[in-house]
Amino acid sequence: MNHLTLPRSIALSVLAMSSGVAYGEGQTAAATDWVVDTSGTYLCQGYYSPPLVEGSPGDDLNAEAENTDYDGNDRVILSGNAFITRNDFQLEADRVSFLNSTGDGDAEGNVKIRRPNTLLIGDTASVNVRTNAFDLKNSSFVTHQNRLRGDSEFAIGAPNGDIRVVNGTITFCAPGVNSWDLQAKQIYLNQSSGRGWANNVVVRVKEIPVFYTPALGFPLDDRRLTGFLFPSYSLGSTSGTEIVTPFYWNLAPNYDLLIQPRFMSARGTALGLHGRYLFEDFSLFEAKTEQLPDDKVTGTDRHISKLTLTSDPSKAVIWNMTYEDASDGTYQDDLDNFADLSDKQQLTSSIGATVRGDNWSAGWLVDRIDVVDPSVTGSAVKFSRQPQLTASWAEYGENWNLFVSGDATEFTRTTTGLTSSDPSEGRRLSSDLKAEYPMSRAFGSLTPAALGFARWSEATTGTTTQDNAYFTYGASLDGSLNFEKFGENGSLHEIIPRAKLLVREPNEDPTVVKFDTPDTANETDTVSQIFLDNPISGGDFVGDTREIALSLTSRGINSNGIETYRVTAGRTIFLQDRGVTLSGDPETTDQGPLVVESTARLAESFNWNTRFSSVADGETMDTATNEFKYRTSDTDYVTQRIVWDNDAATRTDLYVSNQVGQDWRFLAGLQWEPNTEERVNQVVGIEYESCCWRAAMVHAYERDQVTATNGGHSVKLQVELKGLGVLGRGASSIMERLLEGYELSEARY
Repeated sequence: MNHLTLPRSIALSVLAMSSGVAYGEGQTAAATDWVVDTSGTYLCQGYYSPPLVEGSPGDDLNAEAENTDYDGNDRVILSGNAFITRNDFQLEADRVSFLNSTGDGDAEGNVKIRRPNTLLIGDTASVNVRTNAFDLKNSSFVTHQNRLRGDSEFAIGAPNGDIRVVNGTITFCAPGVNSWDLQAKQIYLNQSSGRGWANNVVVRVKEIPVFYTPALGFPLDDRRLTGFLFPSYSLGSTSGTEIVTPFYWNLAPNYDLLIQPRFMSARGTALGLHGRYLFEDFSLFEAKTEQLPDDKVTGTDRHISKLTLTSDPSKAVIWNMTYEDASDGTYQDDLDNFADLSDKQQLTSSIGATVRGDNWSAGWLVDRIDVVDPSVTGSAVKFSRQPQLTASWAEYGENWNLFVSGDATEFTRTTTGLTSSDPSEGRRLSSDLKAEYPMSRAFGSLTPAALGFARWSEATTGTTTQDNAYFTYGASLDGSLNFEKFGENGSLHEIIPRAKLLVREPNEDPTVVKFDTPDTANETDTVSQIFLDNPISGGDFVGDTREIALSLTSRGINSNGIETYRVTAGRTIFLQDRGVTLSGDPETTDQGPLVVESTARLAESFNWNTRFSSVADGETMDTATNEFKYRTSDTDYVTQRIVWDNDAATRTDLYVSNQVGQDWRFLAGLQWEPNTEERVNQVVGIEYESCCWRAAMVHAYERDQVTATNGGHSVKLQVELKGLGVLGRGASSIMERLLEGYELSEARY
């Protein structure tokens, strides 16, 4: 049986009065729980701090008041700071009367209804104290977690916490701030589903009507909800006026669909679809496609698609599948990369799996290369792997460490444009073996190792077949020393010299066929590459060498454990000419490139990074990069970079983001080629953020990366009504793509 407590004593009455939150005459629900904070921590100059709702256990009904009466029939009357609690429902009023049998009753004078995350205040209410249903007149309300507040002629509450607002106004702005609001005949705040819905909606800015819609949905929490997302609008020199009206369909907790129609005045209407399906084993299937029938600019049907299926990476068996397709190689530049394809000229579709043990792994992969750029022909076309089998094994013992890895691969590619010397298909076996004996002391380390590289390949070139098999044996001795000096303030300075003697010797002179080795395989870009056992990527080739790799590192660490600078220089000294090379021509240089890398922390927020690589057998510049990074926060930073190639500056990048006060942010980025005096990309943007809305406008230029021609200009506008949605996401997406270091921040309040 429900329990009813009606204390009459003055002491208990005073206790009941002091436990409530006082509010003045006519004070709104939002202002009641609002705490003003002008310290600058909060953009809205305050925050909500509702009191803890302590309900009665089970279905017990507890009541407190200065005076209680019982009519002898069924009605209970509480007057003078009446306070009723049941479960997580609280009711306060000057006077409350209800039928004890059914709970139906009325509340009058300064009515306050509180539930977790919700407060409503009104003049009078019809209420059921047993079910927590109510009908509140002339009300104001606030839901603290999502910062929604408003007022209404009637607020009708359901037992499950859902609220229907009649002839009301809502906004997500702070109390006293009415930058924008929504007026509607009916507003549904369904806390159970996490969705809000309004009918006959008028959007007002500074209480001036600016837009009408018969219906509008909006989220009340982070749950995914079906409905139209805010559209985006932009202007561009290649696609004209562009309007995107996305619709999100939350089909089930584990699968959904985004439907994105896109109207372009210069090209026509495209339809994009993005679907996801999460399986019980946490495998994820994802499909993205966009179709543009009869592009008005090219006069062709265009499309772009990508399908992926990936498994849980924490499992012992990992498998994945990717399918990529595009009508042409310029779709991504003309119409944005909706499907996030991996390349613009040659698309890769693949399927594979990997099985992992404690110290071993094995896998297989099948892929297909689809050339969508007609300018890519002949030997420039990549090989498809149909299939590739891989395996690796590692054993870390008390003294020796053993490593084995390798693959068996069948290669094939289209024969269009191939010359008589270009292979069209082939197969390869490769294996790398290493046994090392690491020895470490406080002053340094020494690691001798024995190396073995097995290679076998067979290739079809024209009408002939060539076989190639050889074994490369070798050894290495890698050692380093540590010299340390502590400063008076607890800082540490280290000098670390390192040397590695490496010998590799093939048992015969091989005929090399390049299946998956890039043309730039011999380039040395970093000091760490100097110390590789085999610097050639891919499994096609291992050459001969007798060399010593040398490096010297100097670094400093301050008393807080932060590295203040690091400078590393390295070079390879060759003890003999190399006769077995990837190109087939002997290499006679005595020294490899001199590579210098440095990073310096000039100040707490200021870093200077450089990289230099000389030509072989010299100190003159081959490539270099000089970079300054100044960053004091996520919204205040400057990055400046210059890239040199053959003593000429070939690229300069500048990215700037500056927060002006609390509200404004200026952003700019430029990628420039000094040798051709041409822009690669350029973007200028401005963002404004206030307590309950923010906006961004961007002007961008992008050069077509495939044809290197003018990619066109675009202007994008984005407006976010906080808590309601974003109108146009093109501005933030283009800044994420073109502005290094830019991240779209969460809405601030």
